[in-house]
Amino acid sequence: MKVLGERNPVLRFPDVDKIPGSWREKPETDRYHLVRLIRSDLKINVFNKLFPVPPELECEYFVATIDVKEQKLKLFGNKK
Repeated sequence: MKVLGERNPVLRFPDVDKIPGSWREKPETDRYHLVRLIRSDLKINVFNKLFPVPPELECEYFVATIDVKEQKLKLFGNKK
């Protein structure tokens, strides 16, 4: 922290007039993809929401896809 204080950084904030008006609107379509590790507690954390998963998926990386239009969370991985 001392090093940061010595630098005297200039803080810059976005110009309020340049922020798009739609940034607060919730999306109605699109998909969001996240890579997550399923730990021994058998839950995945997606934006601070916990979702339970089956035991056979423990200790594996998966792609969690949020389909906004369908309101579904889908998991994709390499398990056969």
